[in-house]
Amino acid sequence: MRQATGPVAWEDESESFPANLALTWWECLVSPDRFFCRVSWEGPFSRPLLYFLMVAIMAALLGLFWFVWSPWGGTEYFGVTLEFQLLSFFLTPFALLLSLGLISLAQHLLVVLLAPERQGLGATATVLCYASGVGLVKAFVPPALGMAGFASGALRTSYLLFYVTLFAVVLAWYVIVQMAGLREAHSITTGRAAAIVLLPMAIGLVLTVVLAVVVVALGVLADLPV
Repeated sequence: MRQATGPVAWEDESESFPANLALTWWECLVSPDRFFCRVSWEGPFSRPLLYFLMVAIMAALLGLFWFVWSPWGGTEYFGVTLEFQLLSFFLTPFALLLSLGLISLAQHLLVVLLAPERQGLGATATVLCYASGVGLVKAFVPPALGMAGFASGALRTSYLLFYVTLFAVVLAWYVIVQMAGLREAHSITTGRAAAIVLLPMAIGLVLTVVLAVVVVALGVLADLPV
């Protein structure tokens, strides 16, 4: 059994692949406090970044499977082409890398304001890299929209409720895992860690709503007679 004071599996050179990937994912998922106590904040960022990319590729592969090859897929019902799905699969890692960079910068700006004994930007990004594995839980489940063309009305409604609940639980746990990591990385309180995680999310949500309202308003104005 691995020692609680030893390095995490992904950073332990004695652990072989893919066992180190699976162990890291499981340990971060079920015990984030103990996990982040063992993360090396001074180590090279390439290791957590590679973990982030591996998780992104696995999630993209699962998404490709559910939407293309499974009976719950949306290829025929929604008119989504195989070419579009393949393009989405190849672009996913690049989109997630961009998202990782933007969220890391937004969170670290708050870290600078709230954490006097902070680590560098790499530590903030490392937390996001390891926390990204939480999303794999949802990726293993068929998307709710895919049930629209396959299941009956009652089953479709029940599954939609299940999927929405799962999405909410995964999102909440993703926030908790990030808070545990930031608290350990930057030696801050739980309240400050919560602010660092939730404020960028709230700002992003508000901007999304404002953008949606603007788009709808422009569409309505375009339909008005001159």
